Amino acid sequence: MRIAKVVLRESVRQTDKLFSYVVDSSCLFCELLIGHYVFVPFGRSNKQVLAVVVEIEELDDKTEDISKLKSITSIVDPLPVLRADQIQLIRKISSRYSCTMGDAISLMIPSVVGKKKQKTEKVISLVSIEEARKVLSTNKLRSIMQINILKKLLEDSSIPQNTLLVDTKSNYTHLHALKQKNLIAISKRSIDSQFLVQTNQDSCISTLELEDKYLRKLKLNSEQEKASIKINEENDSPSVFLLHGITGSGKTEVYLKAAGNALKKNEGVLYLVPEISLTPQTVNWITGRFGSLCAVLHSRLKESDKYSEWNRIRCGQARIVVAPRSGIFAPIDNLKLIIIDEEHDSSYKSETFPKYSAKEIALMRAKITKANVVLGSATPAIESYYAASKGVYKLIELTKRANDSGKLPKVIPIDMRDQVKIGNNDILSIPLKIAMAKALSQKQQVMLFLNRRGFSRTLTCRACGSTCNCPNCSVGMTLHNNNYGQEQVLVCHYCGYTIPMSLAKCPSCDSNDLFRVGFGTEQLEGFLQKEYPNENVLRMDQDTITSSNTHESILASFARKEASILIGTQMIVKGLDFPDVTVVGILSADMIVNSADYRSSERAFQMITQASGRAGRGNKEGTVYIQTYNPDNDMLRFASDQDYESFYRQEIAFREAMQLPPFKAIGEVVVSSENEDDLLARTKEVGKYLRDFLSVQDAKLFLELFGPMPAVIYELRGKYRMSFTIKAVNKSCLCSIFNQIMKDFNPKYYSISVDLDPSR
Repeated sequence: MRIAKVVLRESVRQTDKLFSYVVDSSCLFCELLIGHYVFVPFGRSNKQVLAVVVEIEELDDKTEDISKLKSITSIVDPLPVLRADQIQLIRKISSRYSCTMGDAISLMIPSVVGKKKQKTEKVISLVSIEEARKVLSTNKLRSIMQINILKKLLEDSSIPQNTLLVDTKSNYTHLHALKQKNLIAISKRSIDSQFLVQTNQDSCISTLELEDKYLRKLKLNSEQEKASIKINEENDSPSVFLLHGITGSGKTEVYLKAAGNALKKNEGVLYLVPEISLTPQTVNWITGRFGSLCAVLHSRLKESDKYSEWNRIRCGQARIVVAPRSGIFAPIDNLKLIIIDEEHDSSYKSETFPKYSAKEIALMRAKITKANVVLGSATPAIESYYAASKGVYKLIELTKRANDSGKLPKVIPIDMRDQVKIGNNDILSIPLKIAMAKALSQKQQVMLFLNRRGFSRTLTCRACGSTCNCPNCSVGMTLHNNNYGQEQVLVCHYCGYTIPMSLAKCPSCDSNDLFRVGFGTEQLEGFLQKEYPNENVLRMDQDTITSSNTHESILASFARKEASILIGTQMIVKGLDFPDVTVVGILSADMIVNSADYRSSERAFQMITQASGRAGRGNKEGTVYIQTYNPDNDMLRFASDQDYESFYRQEIAFREAMQLPPFKAIGEVVVSSENEDDLLARTKEVGKYLRDFLSVQDAKLFLELFGPMPAVIYELRGKYRMSFTIKAVNKSCLCSIFNQIMKDFNPKYYSISVDLDPSR
């Protein structure tokens, strides 16, 4: 007799444990294996729920009474949905990030897996095109998600519900609201859902002919060759390598060489990138080198494509996977190499529950599968470089550009105070304008980086100086253009609330005498179109990325030189390679630096250095202009010189003096409630618990408690939030504390969230 132990996919804290079921082989269509997805009867009602088999044991019929055990109902898929190393990760993730084992499983398996085959799908369409245009032009809607849904439907009259929700970053409540307003219709249509059971599928990666540069196998220079040899050396114990190479030093070629060596040995490779915008370029390099062995995973894929790629990986058809953060859970067979490009990037940390770090999970998984990990960056995270300096990671450095004629760009700080003095109040400084004019006249390209989307940063009251804040969140709203009406609208980038500029009032004094403060990428785009009417301008930010392939089409268009100017937020500064870009402008650099976060200097240095690295990557010399009101800032000076070592020495001294990471770990506990009085009462109880609990812990843990204090964003999506900060000797200590907190407070009465690294 065989007994299977399973974890429920939708487990809550009360059901977050292993449950035993009898394996009745006569009722199953194939042999049950560890990792199989199954339906099991659960609870008194015997409701059929999804679960994953994590253990199977043989029992002697005489040794144990199993009469009360239920039997597994059915196997969902003939192939296991999780590999052995993924199953070992489940408990580690649950313990590390204070979530259930079911939460961990949900991270690993696409939601479409296990769904009953549907013969129909929901389709969204407009009730009236004219009415939709009228609503948009009159600014009647107060939700940016609802607005984006109507805009998308005006582009394509009929869209599958799941595709529409992904493309517009919305959910069913927004669809329901529009249906109640009689603006959209929801219908069903027949579909071919065979993708749910296929085991041999074609890749969704574009099969268009690749450019020559992606097909050429470049000769490594001496530094690259040494780096490649070091990574590919046969080691008894796999290592973590920190590949620190200046921008344009050829880190990608080192990655590809390491990946090629792994594939020759029939090993699996995972290649993580920080932004979806980097995925097409990276996929092109890999498919140019390794063909159909490549698979791609990211959140903007259609459900069918996401399942197809996941299934190709699971079946072993794809051996190398390119993906952003969530790809760390891909079911790769014989995983022996994990590459994390731009390892410093904060996007490797999830902003939603469970708040996992892909870098941390990569190290966990590598330990299980005995894989090498390569962390690559021109500006490594302070913690990573510190680990390398202590010998925990193996440091490899690339100090020169891969192109023999390639030089680091010349960086010129522009004091914007001087520009004001001479009467130039434009977005662009005069030196930057001159450089752009020269580059454009020579058919070269320009990139302008501004880390603020929208038209204007916000509106400010002339009477009292208050900013125009969102009524649901304690943050300023951003001014945007309205393509379907003359009037601009204010939008909250957190909850999506929107209001026409004419209806906006000061939240403090109710005045409607408001003026614009700052500028965003929309306003910059409009300025450039007027300033350079003969040049094509492309804009790339969260507002222009409206579908699964928009980012790819924007970058491909710029690569083909169909546009001479590319402007955008931080997604354009990471790892992109355009050899004809000779001028880069970094606008409002002070906005990047001025932040309450202790990592603000590190992030600013990384962003400015990465942006600077986009210039002069070909045979032409590049120049970077940094517009700032504080050119004497040490960080700007280090970034201008691309002097990482000097910046690191200054920053690590500050961190040690203040006992900040990597010297101590920092965690956050946030209590939230829709009622402010209830929040204060709950916060008082949690505060007393934390003080009592921490006071009896070992002094060697060096625990410190700060707070309560209002969270950085006190009101968010209609909930008020108070925060506690805890310092400890390491993250493992914080994990233990957080797990105990989550056990001791009933989630029905206490809305509590925890974060191991709140500012990463």
